[in-house]
Amino acid sequence: MGRGSERPPALLELDFNPLAADAPVSVALVGKGITFDSGGYSLKSSEGMLAMKCDMGGAATVTAALGLAMKAGLNKRVKLFLCCAENLVSGRAFKLGDVLTYKNGTTVEIVNTDAEGRLVLADGLQAASDTGAPLIIDAATLTGAAVMAVGSNYNVIFSPQTATLQLAQKSAAAVSENVWPLPLDPWHKDMCPSAYADTANSRPAKGGGAGGASNAAGFLWRFVSPEANWLHVDLAGAFESSASALWGAGATTHGVLTIAEILKD
Repeated sequence: MGRGSERPPALLELDFNPLAADAPVSVALVGKGITFDSGGYSLKSSEGMLAMKCDMGGAATVTAALGLAMKAGLNKRVKLFLCCAENLVSGRAFKLGDVLTYKNGTTVEIVNTDAEGRLVLADGLQAASDTGAPLIIDAATLTGAAVMAVGSNYNVIFSPQTATLQLAQKSAAAVSENVWPLPLDPWHKDMCPSAYADTANSRPAKGGGAGGASNAAGFLWRFVSPEANWLHVDLAGAFESSASALWGAGATTHGVLTIAEILKD
């Protein structure tokens, strides 16, 4: 994504290594960094677009979590990947029906240009997998379906491994943040079918259709090494458009403490 913008997309990598130069990577962090999301040709309404400066919340969350863990004396090697782009409309922007081929050979038909976050995260998850890290954590303001499922005072978590979900729940409880697991089964990988590619990036239905958050996680799973433990955090609670009893308007940082706690574990 990002071809519609005058500002080119970037996959930014940071290597925090307080150990020997050849120390193994313990954790790889991946963040969705869509600096503004118009929806592309699947254009958002004015109301839906107004707060889309928040769509880099995943990149901000993992960056802040790593910084907080470093300040607390983190003594393990962590790689950070930020998947940054601006999703705008132009003659160069991706169109509905375009097919992408990823590094791992997976082909993806774009059926919704507003489901762009998972497209950039696919690159970040492959880069994270290439590090050989035994734990990969990604964070993203990915789906409205997550907000519909749990509201804005929880973040949604997914993992193929029960132990990884339990680690996230334990870490969130220790820092008084809220997470809630939603279903993720192998068949979720196939819930966005395409007649022209291995998968589509969504379903041609409002909000991606039923189970949209799980289907998005299933899409991302295609790009994660089977050897890694993987935690996907869909940040339903990272941003508030207006002040509430709990939060001021804007970024809440909800999720930063949980990921920092996991890094320290």
